[in-house]
Amino acid sequence: MRGLGLTACLTALLLAAAAPALAQTKERPLPPTAPVADDALSAALETGRLTEAEYALERARSLFQLPRVRQAFGDVVRPPAHDATLILRDLAVRLQELRGKDRSVAEAILARPTSGNVPIGHAYSTASRFTCGSDTCIHWVETTADAPDMTVTIPPDDIPVWIDTVQSTWEDVWAQEIDQLLYRAPLDDGSSKQTDGPSGGDKRKLDVYVLDLGEDGLFGYCAPLTGDLTTAVYCVVDNDYTPLQYGQSQTPEAFLQVTSAHEFHHASQAAYDFQEDYWLLEGTAANMEETVYPAIDDNVTFLNFWSPLSRPSSPLDRGGFGNSEYGSWIFWRFLQEKIGGDPAIVREIWERADAYDPSPLPADDPPDDYSLEAARHELTERGLGFADVFASFATTNRLLDYADAEDAGYPSVPLTKTFKVGQQNPVRRWRSWKISHLAARVFSFKPGRQVPADARLRVATRLPAHGAVVTLIVVEADGSTATRRLERGDKGYARGSARFGHGVVKRIEVVLSNGSTRMRSCWTFLGPPSYSCFGRSRDDHRVFELRGKLIP
Repeated sequence: MRGLGLTACLTALLLAAAAPALAQTKERPLPPTAPVADDALSAALETGRLTEAEYALERARSLFQLPRVRQAFGDVVRPPAHDATLILRDLAVRLQELRGKDRSVAEAILARPTSGNVPIGHAYSTASRFTCGSDTCIHWVETTADAPDMTVTIPPDDIPVWIDTVQSTWEDVWAQEIDQLLYRAPLDDGSSKQTDGPSGGDKRKLDVYVLDLGEDGLFGYCAPLTGDLTTAVYCVVDNDYTPLQYGQSQTPEAFLQVTSAHEFHHASQAAYDFQEDYWLLEGTAANMEETVYPAIDDNVTFLNFWSPLSRPSSPLDRGGFGNSEYGSWIFWRFLQEKIGGDPAIVREIWERADAYDPSPLPADDPPDDYSLEAARHELTERGLGFADVFASFATTNRLLDYADAEDAGYPSVPLTKTFKVGQQNPVRRWRSWKISHLAARVFSFKPGRQVPADARLRVATRLPAHGAVVTLIVVEADGSTATRRLERGDKGYARGSARFGHGVVKRIEVVLSNGSTRMRSCWTFLGPPSYSCFGRSRDDHRVFELRGKLIP
């Protein structure tokens, strides 16, 4: 099915025609605005110069008119290349709070590119075409900077090769994520467009618009059509992913593939709950890149900046400056590889987070768990305790025991402290460290040269009451490893010993993990960083104590 879209229609009319809102199933405030940077816009929000809705508008405006926002507010950071989806989500959920010119600008930013030559955001300034596959419709223009390469086309309809590549990629992503992995399909956008109107396509199919995103430093995004818990979306990708704009770390086709897998998962998430916690939204989307296109390792970049590998002492569910929510994808990968054995476990967690409520009957209400709650409930149903699973996660991270860790170049988990134990210092005194929820620290004991071959090291720990687990990793002289969990006994002590002879054992590592899932102040955002349910943990900064003693 192919046709020609006309650039007409007012932005406001398009938004007014959007799919009917689905009522929220639980009373809860709007999610806080996605953390981008501690800059002049954040300061304006904190001091009351901007309301949350006005802040969301200016942050969205900075995606497209950064110089104008800087002129008005000062030192404003360019939003990271992957943040556009949640920034636009934040604006959509606060649209009703804006009035006058601000409301008009917000509507223009959120409007489809086929809405006409709007003053801000991405919009085609000339007539557009579209081509539809079984599940998606791809839109493009033949002239202006938004056009793909028009020199090579496919007869008989002269479809540009890049558009054909986008079409096949999104159909492949749909087939894998929906047909094979069984995620919920993106919601129909209902009356938000006509089959032959300016939005083009088919209301039952997902619209993907091809534009020049590189000029704004963006990879792609999906924009919601309503501000509700569940909503239809449209998506946008770049018209070539040229190395001049995106660099050479991946080919243009690879950038298209992982961006499509990531953003399409956002389109599916919007059919469950698009106001979920950052680490669930972005972490599972980043993990989907690896799931759909395992040969492309672009998401490993997130592990290097702020992740349970690079910063194990930072809470897993931290959503805040530093793109930590993206680095959390390794947890969902861990569940797939080590707990579920396949990607279904992550989908089942999303089914527990489901807020979609098509039925008015209370008995049919969706679970609507928040992120950490959904994960804990899923593990409980499988007969597993979250704290134990989290301890295994922390140990797996230290060992880098993932299928593609070596080939993809996963970063190593750093040690907090290394202790040398020998004849001159056979006992290391009690030392204490504070560890927050869903965080871990790793310590190392190394045998001195004079330690007998048959010596052992006795490790003693004092643990807090909730979520604390201690795991020993014995690294043999040949580099092989063995792990052992120490049981927590009376008064919080966990003790155990392992062989420690010089030339027999290289070192013994102690993984202290805080797998607490106890949250307080849910749905009351207390400022960045944000955690699960936008609340606070009951078990942050808990004291763990550690001691090692040589047993000759």
